[in-house]
Amino acid sequence: MTRREFLVNGFRAGVVLLGTKGVYNTSRYNLGLGRVMLQVPTLPSSFEGFKIGLLSDFHSSVIVSEGLISRSARMCMDEAPDVIALTGDFITGTNKVGGSAKVAMERGARGYIDRCVDALSTLRAPMGIYGVLGNHDFWSGQGAVDAICQSFTERIGVVWLRNKNVRIQRGDKYIYILGVDDYWQNSCSLVEAYRGVDAAAVKILLSHNPDINIEIESSRKRIDVVLSGHTHGGQIVFPFIGAPFLPSTLGQKYISGVVRDGVRQTYITTGVGDNMLPLRYNCPPEVAIITLKSS
Repeated sequence: MTRREFLVNGFRAGVVLLGTKGVYNTSRYNLGLGRVMLQVPTLPSSFEGFKIGLLSDFHSSVIVSEGLISRSARMCMDEAPDVIALTGDFITGTNKVGGSAKVAMERGARGYIDRCVDALSTLRAPMGIYGVLGNHDFWSGQGAVDAICQSFTERIGVVWLRNKNVRIQRGDKYIYILGVDDYWQNSCSLVEAYRGVDAAAVKILLSHNPDINIEIESSRKRIDVVLSGHTHGGQIVFPFIGAPFLPSTLGQKYISGVVRDGVRQTYITTGVGDNMLPLRYNCPPEVAIITLKSS
């Protein structure tokens, strides 16, 4: 399915749902806390219980309020994570269906960026806040990308992992956090993100799109944990059928939650905001707290 088909069909599905008596609900406001335990056998003892706050897909826009984004930040901070991971789609500047990225910026994307930064300005983590960009951030143009990176660095101290990695150390032991540009972008480079890491060390990859697993498989690079968003968990999920429109080439495999590919584990959060329609069905938003254990 092309991006245009996905967006058009999603709109049609939303119209049907909104027109069906009793179907529309308020799940888009029911921001939940997802506590997840991931077992990583090679995790150094000094990182036992290491906690990562995962926030994604804010989609700051006319249909996503600053209040909802701000509430996600407060929920995350209440869990006192060691590290915070922000995995993209900070704004919905454009859906790339008609119009241009330049027009999107001129029509207020900068305002939505500022609003998102304000809402997340309370975020703090003792071992850092790390971010990657999503497809909507890139679709909004280079001006939006630059503004997002600059604003979040200056206001919150976000370290951007644009095909880069950082070593996190506790005592004499360490793990790596890697990040890549959005998988749909030509600039996405797992090779660059992996450069210089210790092959034997635990590696956590931040990728907006969980389809990065395709490249991980083909490259045969060892990644222990992948943290992603992008899918919104389907946003509209029917009983027995699942999500009819999912922006993934792998069908429902990486819709949400924990997916295991051998020793590699991917966690896909349902995200905070909504895209295209102010509607979620059977798929509430979440703040995810990932705790690492060796056994």
